[in-house]
Amino acid sequence: MKKLLAFVMAAVISLSTTAVFAADEVAVKIDGKDLATDVPAQIIDDRTMVPMRAIFETLGANVQWAADSQAIFATKGAKLIVMKIGVKALASTVIGGESQTTELDVAPQIVDDRTLVPVRAISEALDCTVDWDGETRTVTITTASTQPAPEAETAPQTAE
Repeated sequence: MKKLLAFVMAAVISLSTTAVFAADEVAVKIDGKDLATDVPAQIIDDRTMVPMRAIFETLGANVQWAADSQAIFATKGAKLIVMKIGVKALASTVIGGESQTTELDVAPQIVDDRTLVPVRAISEALDCTVDWDGETRTVTITTASTQPAPEAETAPQTAE
């Protein structure tokens, strides 16, 4: 009887732990597809953080990690994005054009040997739209290539 009780208790604890982990999960979808990562997205200081390489490469950017300065460099087309571990800023430059710095709520950081970056800041810097569904804990990213084109204004018709 004691063995049966121990087994039931272990099963209950196991199931409740699984439910807690499931509730903590965050999904990230890009153009309707799950973002493939080697470590899961996580909420840090109310911001969804994802592995840098996964988000940049899925959004079509080339990413480089400078270990000595702990800096992240990403390029997509004529755009260069620079971030640094522990610094709450994202610098973006269009080659031959303007530069801007965006203040971040959460700095890029290293967690369990993975560099995590804020998904919204990266996505918006690469001209994507980002939505959050708190009920399902899902970040939805729509790339510029799949966003509907703005409706063209039509000139008023004149009577002849």
